[in-house]
Order: sequence, then C-alpha cells, then structure tokens
Amino acid sequence: MKKNRTLCPGPSGQETIAGFGYMAFQFLFFPSLLFWCNGKLSHPLNDAELNFLFYLLNFLAVLLIFHDFLGKSIRQVMEHPAYFCQAVILGLAAYYACRICTVFVISRLSPDYQNYNDAAIASMESGSFFLTGLSTVILAPPVEECYFRGLIFRNLHSRSPWAAYLVSMAAFALVHILGYIEIYSPLNLTLAVLEYLPAGLCLAWAYGKGGTIAAPIVVHALINFASIRTLR
Repeated sequence: MKKNRTLCPGPSGQETIAGFGYMAFQFLFFPSLLFWCNGKLSHPLNDAELNFLFYLLNFLAVLLIFHDFLGKSIRQVMEHPAYFCQAVILGLAAYYACRICTVFVISRLSPDYQNYNDAAIASMESGSFFLTGLSTVILAPPVEECYFRGLIFRNLHSRSPWAAYLVSMAAFALVHILGYIEIYSPLNLTLAVLEYLPAGLCLAWAYGKGGTIAAPIVVHALINFASIRTLR
C-alpha cells in the first residue's frame, strides 16, 4: 500500500537538464524575443493572441522535453485512479479553504489591493476570451506543473520534503508577480506573493497525494477555469 502512494519516477537526468535549461529561456529571454518578433510584423498580434502563441510554443516544448515523464504519470493514473481522483478532490478543497483565509487576510491588510496578473488576464479576455481560456486552462497548467512540481518539487523531495514545498511554492509565486514588481507597493508585493502560496502548497500536496504530476495539472486547470469564469 505504501508503494502505491509514493511519487512516480520524476524526470530523467536528461529531461531535468533540458527542462531547467528551457525554463530559464522561457522566463528570462523568450518573452522579450517574442515581443521583438511581434513588433516586426506588419500586423502585430494583440495581447490575447501573443499570450496564446507564447503558451502554445511552451506547451509543445514541454511535451517534447518531458514526454517520458508525462507518459509515466499517465500510466500511474491508469494504475491507481482512486489515488488520482482523491488527490484532485482534496487538492481543490484544500486550495479553496486556504484561499478563503488568504483573501480575508489580504482584504484586512490592504483593502485597495489588486492582483495585476488577474487584471492582465481580464484585459486579454476582452481581446479573445476563447484564446485566453485555452492559454489559461489547457496550455499553462501542464507547462507550469512540469516546471514547479515536476522539476523543482520532485527533485528536492527525496532530499528534503520541507525544502521541496518551500522552494516550489516560492518559485511559483515569484513567477506570477515577476512582471509587476515595479507596480506593486512593498506591502502589496508581499500580499501578491502570499496570494499565490496556497496554490503552490496545494498543488505540491496533490502531486504527493496522487503520486502523479497529472493530479496537480488537473487541479491547476480547474482552478484556472473557475478563476477565468469569475474574471469574465
């Protein structure tokens, strides 16, 4: 029984090296490169179209890099569907319980707080709700889960579960506020990090509970689906 609840094998050494390399390229260079190329077009893409292209290319790259890891994860779901379903349901419940507490704290500390990442997504929805929905619900979750749970959390977990949770949570939160650091006040910047910590915690927990990266991918997709409907 204990064996069934362990994490499935993580990315191979080759997948890990390629994954960290591409993750660095995606977050440090790819956005600027994409904006530069878009500026050279005679008819530049709007924000929603550019965001969709960004996530589509990253999604395809992640499928190419992590195809063995993802294949093992899908087989884990087929072998132990009960653990998978339990992880998804409990992961969602834990997230929304933590979310209620986090929103309460933020509203008391900074009543005028605004999540600029959510505002950017809402703005893109006005350009194309369909493309924004595809980017947010279908393409982004596998990409981010392979990075933050597959690479960071899984590789650290065997050495230190506590470090795996803390580092993956912090990295997940920082990536979502990186483009808005100069806009936030110091207090709201801290609250923005705090706002993403419950998701990072619950997604990592769902991975450990289900034993497959498919669990946090599905939880992540459902959270984003509910969020995008709220923003609309």
